[in-house]
Amino acid sequence: MDRTLENNVSPQVKISNNRNDDNHQKRRDSNSTPRLRRTDTTSSIQYRKTKARERRVFTNLPLPKELLDRSGEPRARYVSNKIITSKYTPLTFIPKNLFEQFRRAANMFFLLMAVLGMIKEIQSNNPILTVLPLSTVIFITACKDAYEDYNRHSIDDAFNSSKCFHLKNFINVNYPSCTKQSFWKSLIITIKKLWSSSPPPSTNTRSTHIDNNAPPATDDANNEKIVKVVDDDNDDSILLPPSNEVNGPPEFKKVMWKHVRVGDFLYLRNGDAVPADAIILSTSEPEGNCYVETKDLDGETNLKPRRCVAETKNIKSAKDCTQLNCYIDSEPPNSNLFSYKGTLVLANSDSVKTSIALDINNLLLRAHIIRNTEWVIAVVVFTGVETKIMLNSGETPSKRSRIEKEMNREATLSDKTHGVATSLLDSNQYNAFIASLLTFCASLVIFQNIIPISLYISIEFVKTFQAFFIYNDLDMFDEDSQATCWNLSDDLGQIEYVFSDKTGTLTRNIMEFRRCSIGGKLYGNNGWAGKTDAEIGKELITQGETAKVNVNSDEIFWEYKEELRKVFEPKYASTNRDFLTFVDPEIFKDLQGDADEGSSLEEKDANKRSRYIREFFTLLAVCHTVVVDPISENLSEVHSEQQFEDEEEKHDASMDMHKTSLKNLKNRISSSRIGNMVRGLNASHIGTDTSSGPKSIAKALDDTVACPLAYKAESPDEAALVSAAKNLGFAFLSRTTNSLTVDILGNTYTFEILHILEFNSTRKRMSIIVRRPKELGDDIVLFCKGADSVIIERLADGQDDLIDKINHDIEEFSNEGLRTLTLAYRSLEPSYFESWAAKYHEASTSLGNREEQMDALSEEIENELILLGATAIEDKLQEGVPDTIASLRQAGIKVWVLTGDKLETAINIGFAAQLLTKEMKLWVVRNSPREEVIRQFDEVVDSLIGQHGIANSQNDEESLQKHAFVIDGGALAHLLDNEASRQKMLQVSVVFHSVVCCRVSPLQKALVVELIRKGKKVVTLSIGDGANDVSMIQAANVGVGISGQEGVQAAMAADYSIAQFRFLKKLLLVHGHWDYIRIAEMILNFFYKNVVWVFPVFWYQIFSLFSANIFYDYSFVQLYNMIFTVAPVVALGGTDQSVTAHYLMQYPGIYEMGIRQLRYNRPRFALYFLDGIWQSIVVFFTNYMIYAFSTNVVSHDGRNAGPTDMSTAVVVNVVIIANLFVGFNTYHWTWFMFAAIAGEILILFVFILVYGIFESSPIYGIGDQVFSEGKFWFGLVFGILVAGLPRCVLSFVKQWWFSDDLDIVRQIKTREMQKRKEEKRKIRKLGEKADGDSKRAVIPDIVLNAS
Repeated sequence: MDRTLENNVSPQVKISNNRNDDNHQKRRDSNSTPRLRRTDTTSSIQYRKTKARERRVFTNLPLPKELLDRSGEPRARYVSNKIITSKYTPLTFIPKNLFEQFRRAANMFFLLMAVLGMIKEIQSNNPILTVLPLSTVIFITACKDAYEDYNRHSIDDAFNSSKCFHLKNFINVNYPSCTKQSFWKSLIITIKKLWSSSPPPSTNTRSTHIDNNAPPATDDANNEKIVKVVDDDNDDSILLPPSNEVNGPPEFKKVMWKHVRVGDFLYLRNGDAVPADAIILSTSEPEGNCYVETKDLDGETNLKPRRCVAETKNIKSAKDCTQLNCYIDSEPPNSNLFSYKGTLVLANSDSVKTSIALDINNLLLRAHIIRNTEWVIAVVVFTGVETKIMLNSGETPSKRSRIEKEMNREATLSDKTHGVATSLLDSNQYNAFIASLLTFCASLVIFQNIIPISLYISIEFVKTFQAFFIYNDLDMFDEDSQATCWNLSDDLGQIEYVFSDKTGTLTRNIMEFRRCSIGGKLYGNNGWAGKTDAEIGKELITQGETAKVNVNSDEIFWEYKEELRKVFEPKYASTNRDFLTFVDPEIFKDLQGDADEGSSLEEKDANKRSRYIREFFTLLAVCHTVVVDPISENLSEVHSEQQFEDEEEKHDASMDMHKTSLKNLKNRISSSRIGNMVRGLNASHIGTDTSSGPKSIAKALDDTVACPLAYKAESPDEAALVSAAKNLGFAFLSRTTNSLTVDILGNTYTFEILHILEFNSTRKRMSIIVRRPKELGDDIVLFCKGADSVIIERLADGQDDLIDKINHDIEEFSNEGLRTLTLAYRSLEPSYFESWAAKYHEASTSLGNREEQMDALSEEIENELILLGATAIEDKLQEGVPDTIASLRQAGIKVWVLTGDKLETAINIGFAAQLLTKEMKLWVVRNSPREEVIRQFDEVVDSLIGQHGIANSQNDEESLQKHAFVIDGGALAHLLDNEASRQKMLQVSVVFHSVVCCRVSPLQKALVVELIRKGKKVVTLSIGDGANDVSMIQAANVGVGISGQEGVQAAMAADYSIAQFRFLKKLLLVHGHWDYIRIAEMILNFFYKNVVWVFPVFWYQIFSLFSANIFYDYSFVQLYNMIFTVAPVVALGGTDQSVTAHYLMQYPGIYEMGIRQLRYNRPRFALYFLDGIWQSIVVFFTNYMIYAFSTNVVSHDGRNAGPTDMSTAVVVNVVIIANLFVGFNTYHWTWFMFAAIAGEILILFVFILVYGIFESSPIYGIGDQVFSEGKFWFGLVFGILVAGLPRCVLSFVKQWWFSDDLDIVRQIKTREMQKRKEEKRKIRKLGEKADGDSKRAVIPDIVLNAS
């Protein structure tokens, strides 16, 4: 059974009511999870920090003098509830963005060149032209960054402008009595009031508050005044900040989240999100309980219980809040989601103070959603960045891709080459220092193009295209998906580690009851429910080599309904096959006592089997923490009318937003497809989750159920078990503090609750002691369910055969990837129970060793159990998860799962997702004291080193046994806190095929990601769907958020957002590979073409006495990168495909090219650099020979051709070669590539001819003269052939004798295309032959008829 995260994480125990028990406190602290400390390995994680200390929050009490300043105002200053997740603000954008951009070495280089170019003594052109290219690059990049950050600001504004109800006309003593407002702010508020002046009140405009003038409503149960909602106000359109002024009776009115303050009273309704961390004072429930949904916090839709402070549960109205005199002593703000320590001190009228301990169960966290509770009143203790969810989210980082970082180093290398060249130029200058310095600076300017300034702006454009292609891929299309960052597309092709959340990311958090074993007989194995995800995963591994079983599902279901109606008439049970996951008519046959001769029980008594089944499902209907949400046709039992209207408004607003965003798709998607999308969005919005509103419930109703029930549980597996019992005739109807009402086979019974022994991660079981109704015997019975290892060791003697059979069934369930639970019971004598209950009560009030005594008494009564059987439920994986994980592993990517679930649950999901397999050796390290954890881990490391040594493990990985590592969050904290253990984790990480970290906090997730990213120096990706995944997403090189029903926190903080985990396969293997190859080839080709362009200038200096003279006309210098050669490299970076998507998905091993950095590295960069030098030599000296030694080449004025003629010819040669060889390096020629190369060459010729018409032009008449010379055309062809010869030879040798995976797959693709062409040709010939035969057969018939 999987309970709440709070129960799963062992660390923090509830605070004792007696705060003076130091020994008890020390013992609890020794068993808790250690607080994580910042280490050198993880120092770069930028978590939100707060300097706040312990605080005392007052309500309706004057502050002591020591807490007031000289003016009598509170000294304490609390942060605003406004949150900012963006990088920039209007004030910081320019300096911070400039800093980000000038982190690029090339930008700094060109800034220096721009400064030098404006010095009069060395400038070679107009200073404006020198600064313009750099300014353009900086401006366009800044616009792109501003657009990205604007999206973040928009989301922040949406959150900060959300509305909640807080107490108005109430003095919050924690803030100054008069809030000072600036002149401009006051002016804006005044204008808003005048502009928004509304008509007289009407029934159409509503403001929810507590009406203290109307007669108080009463609760029939306790005759107390309760909150009442009325509609008589109309000023909700102007939501002003709260002020410490009293202008009428206290009332709850709407306020924006960003205006909520520490010490404010909040009124939260069912379905409302909590705007800040707040202490629960009272709820609509008589006992002060409430339930919260944490999907925006941890991605889970399970309900988790919270409770109010018992002494304040009588607060029912706004007036009651103003009469509450108390203060709260709170711990400092911290990131621990599972612990809170505080004290509520009530100040009575007689000056007597009452202290009540507060723990995490009394605290509502920001992003919690109130469920199954009509209303909650709470007081705020933490706001804004001091709330736990915000302290767990890092500051938005500035990320740069690996290639960009490497490119900085390459630019520095080019700069050094630049410096060497200019130094050679300077070596032949005058001895005077000033002359040498000026010549050196002039040389820097004329050689600056060796570093391409247009490269960066081209990369920005290309990455924009790549983001467009990714989010317009219909295979991954989802309206919620969006790109929040465009800088990391090439990193998608180099991912080596994927860190994934589980709930909501790998799984859908939907549990299905699939099998059960009762009294040794297996039910549900008739194949009706289909195969589990684990079985499908096994078929993928074995390539479908499994036996096929023919199942007549219609016959099974018809028989099931027939047998069901023989036992009871369904009232709460479903008979709709679309709502059932368990259908087995045998269970009703056995329930009737019709046992056959093949019964597996030793006793052939059918009545005994029937009793087993009754006890089994009675246990499921009684032993749980589920609450019932009854549903009626008008839904009045579920929600109030106002809430129905409010949720309807939210639904309509959400649908308007969806429909607006869909308008952008009309131009490229057919109208029918849009219609399907709109219907899909409607369906997805409504969903099947009964917690999402009345309309959702109405849509999810089963028309075969006469009295539908909605179960809300702390864990989805509990709800699945109770729902399964309901559909089999054992329906749980309601519960109170002391009783449970259950419908058993059509008859209603009430069980008296005597005691509950709750589930926790240490006990691994839950027990409930009840008294049966008189109709069922009026005896006392203990029902217990839990892990098989825990239950079986507590069974009574004499059940060996039954234990063996059920153990065999449990093993079979586990092999199918199902989550198992073992059920048992024990009858208790009344005298024994009364004696035990007295001991337990005494232990629970003990001041010393309380928990040990309670655990010992629980062990005593949970013994001598009678085994009933076991259940098997399936946590449904998202579609395609096993296949995606298998493909990622084939691609060389290691997948780690970081989850808050308990260890056993995570292991089960690991097997279902094929993350763990039976062939793997599983290493498990559980939470223990620090020394014990380190000892366990050292044993794991020593065992692995002793087998094959860490150093050689990566090379011999395929020949070794596969290993998987599972570690508990508490144990992980100990390892992360120890430097030696961290280094060992890095060492053994290459051995483990899979790693599962269980019960980890958001901070631990980020620490693990950062440890691997920095320690292994690899590219990492984190993927999650909840707010608890934000830190992990931001710590990775690439963050991916799952957008969907689990909130938008993860998607908002991520670099990419997708709708389902399975889309990660195509995102990485296809788009990631394409983008990596494109960016790598684009950068290398950019540097190559600039080397080809710049080095002729250097060769020219040899013949001009190193005078730093300009070789090219400056118009060519300015237009070379901006016009003449930009289109082909942009086409290469934007549209090239090394191989089609089909082959990339079919052969995931191609992806390893990116992990091993085979397409962008120093040797490959040097190869392109040297190739550029070679081609520059060929081009320059070919034209030098033509123009220097030929007397037939003359200029346009009849003289011998000079430097301008030769440089123009070199320009033509270089531009054509640079463009052609970019095409040569292209894998996939599209029309865009053809057009780009042809267009660039055409533009060059047109420019030379047109620009040469004007007499003022430096190249006046050069075009006509050069293009009319045959030797020029000979030199052009000769230069292209000789320059490209080495590259063609090396490419041929590499592809045929040193081919990599990509070359092999391209050959496979070519061979398959040839085969398809041959098959089409054969089919065409056969068709032609058949047509010819038919014609020849027709001609004799015609002749015969004619004669």
